[in-house]
Amino acid sequence: MEQIFKLTKSDLSERYYNKAFAKFSMFKFEIVGLVKDIKWGNTGGITMEELCMVYESTKIELQVWNYLSELIEKNNKLT
Repeated sequence: MEQIFKLTKSDLSERYYNKAFAKFSMFKFEIVGLVKDIKWGNTGGITMEELCMVYESTKIELQVWNYLSELIEKNNKLT
């Protein structure tokens, strides 16, 4: 029978924060790349309009993950 490892609340909070911060950081890198692609006209297999839509939705995702990171950080300070 497989043993299941249980994380402490502290370990789980730390891992969750690290995942959220990593996701937030990756969206920042993705936005930089999208700005360059838009500026240089590198659309790949999509239209410029679609590329701009990807850029706008990525900016929204960045805001969401930033908010989640802030909530996690605030929660960690309370516990």
